[in-house]
Amino acid sequence: MDEQQHDAAVAGFLEKLKGRGLRLTAQREVLFRIIAENLGIPSTVQDIWGKTRALDPSIGIATVYRTVNLLAEMGMVNVIYLNEGQFRLEMPEQKLHISAFCRHCGSLFPLGGEQEKQETLEQWMVETGVELLPQSIAIAGLCEKCREDLKDENASPADQGPFGRPGHCPRRRRFRGGTPG
Repeated sequence: MDEQQHDAAVAGFLEKLKGRGLRLTAQREVLFRIIAENLGIPSTVQDIWGKTRALDPSIGIATVYRTVNLLAEMGMVNVIYLNEGQFRLEMPEQKLHISAFCRHCGSLFPLGGEQEKQETLEQWMVETGVELLPQSIAIAGLCEKCREDLKDENASPADQGPFGRPGHCPRRRRFRGGTPG
């Protein structure tokens, strides 16, 4: 995202907030700037919080959570949840965005055919009496490169965990033949 797009995103956030009668605080403006800088980049609330604290140490992590949720509820950003607290924020270009991501390396793959998928989901929602809200859906899988890399038994996703990091579950055991241990 270039500087002009970044400034336009921040201005859009502020304008929508004002249009809803919500307060425009200095903290929110700092957060909007950091969020706009992180659009399209895998992040965590802690990442955004760390960057905002460098500019305004009075911003708490709860404020970051509330602001991300507020922007998502207002349809101003789509939150694509990846793994272990990671997400990716994107400006909504359409009501529905569906992508796939590799649970091992974190790469994101657009699936295409958005309009047809949106029409199908909207029809399902109409049948239930619910309106489809703007959102992003990320479907986990393993990309071709990681599947190839993981053919080695010692490099399985169960051992390595998401994004190639060690798994977080201390109780996880892999059955390697013989009796489970």
